[in-house]
Amino acid sequence: MTYTLPNRLTVHDVAAVARGAAVRVSASAREDIERHYHRANAIAERQPVYGRSTGVGANRSTAAATDPVTHGMNLLRSHAVDAGPAFDAETTRAMLVVRLNQLLHPGSGIDPSLIDGLERMLVSGSLPEVRRYGGIGTADLSALAGAALALAGERPTSGGGFEPIGPIRADSALPFMSSSALTLGGAALAASRLASLADAGIAAFALSAAAARANLSAFSAEAALAVGSPTASRTASRLAGVIGEPTWEPARIQDPFAYRGFLPAMSVLTCGVQRLGESVETLISSSQENPRFFAEQGVAVHHGAFLENWLAHELDATAIALAQTAPLALGRLRFINDDAFSGLPRFLAPEPGASSGTMIVEYVSASAMGEVLAAASPVSTQSAVLSCGVEDDATFAPTALGKLQRALDGYEVMVACEILVAVRALRLRGASRLSPGLTRLIEIADELPSDVRDRDLRGDVEIATGLIGAIAETVETSEMLVSAGR
Repeated sequence: MTYTLPNRLTVHDVAAVARGAAVRVSASAREDIERHYHRANAIAERQPVYGRSTGVGANRSTAAATDPVTHGMNLLRSHAVDAGPAFDAETTRAMLVVRLNQLLHPGSGIDPSLIDGLERMLVSGSLPEVRRYGGIGTADLSALAGAALALAGERPTSGGGFEPIGPIRADSALPFMSSSALTLGGAALAASRLASLADAGIAAFALSAAAARANLSAFSAEAALAVGSPTASRTASRLAGVIGEPTWEPARIQDPFAYRGFLPAMSVLTCGVQRLGESVETLISSSQENPRFFAEQGVAVHHGAFLENWLAHELDATAIALAQTAPLALGRLRFINDDAFSGLPRFLAPEPGASSGTMIVEYVSASAMGEVLAAASPVSTQSAVLSCGVEDDATFAPTALGKLQRALDGYEVMVACEILVAVRALRLRGASRLSPGLTRLIEIADELPSDVRDRDLRGDVEIATGLIGAIAETVETSEMLVSAGR
């Protein structure tokens, strides 16, 4: 698939381009940027423009005394410092497509040659190297300055065949850097991944509920009305699509919170995923450059919109929502492993005695949960004062994103552990009469070994992790079938 830009890209669109989907710039959009570029230049002749006719940061009141090419390239060279490990190709491509899409919404006053260069980078797969440390949530200056130097030909790109655009003038240097495209691209990838993991979490819970013969009333459509969160009814509907008509008598009138609290907790998480996606999709389809040129009004507006407060808040909030689900997931493992609760052999071992069965899987899940819980401490309440006190605030959105990404790694392990234990429990219970949705999940999980003897379960966890994508798709399919009345 080829994505024509500009567009209101979804987080899944960004993820697709990050994985290699093609892009192309609309001819009419490029013409609009060309016209806007000339109008911005006319505005800059009538009023001082930060970063173009002046220095930046504490040098904002100092006139740029050098010629436009020297000033532009010096700005990029001086800002291109980053450190730490390099990001992978997917994250870098996500950054580039976000920046390209933003720049195609008039406002930056940028030279269209940078549009052409970004498009060629994505088409050719010739990517700049971008490293972890440099951004504080007030635009990803270091990452984008480095990318601009690669566009200009001063830094290498991966692969071959990329034709540099040459020196970048002062009219385009700061505008190109004035974006949180790296953080937004990473946030889009995280939101897309979390949407799939949340679906897999719903499926894993459905398997656990069947294994524990849970009371389904706690996550029914009526219960969703009591929960009241915006996504509660949809979450209940997706779960009902998998579980289908009840095929077991509830073992208890009221289950522990590990089961009864699933709908409230998962509804907050799915709401967080939705809100994060909305913030990312809005910001990657708008012009935030400072200053921003308004051609019709004939002015350049200096502003603080590059402070990514909204994005940082949603990243932190999503990490907190994820952390609220984690103890419940660990609790379900503990209850299924407990013979007094489940009625199954302790630790789902083959026979009573000293066998440890799936006991250690609880520990693996708890270890992963530690990462999820650690990420719940918000960073967007912190700040930093830089550049002789002129830059006196920071959102730390990149740090919030890094925390969320690590939490997703932990949550993925927790989902895999729950799938592994719940499937073993259902096999031991000999459940033969299950809904089509649950039957499909069991069929997908058939790749998991059936041997219940004490043995090394590392491979089983890895297999369960590899099944998460297919299991997540089953939730979507089951919900559609229920909606269609099938």
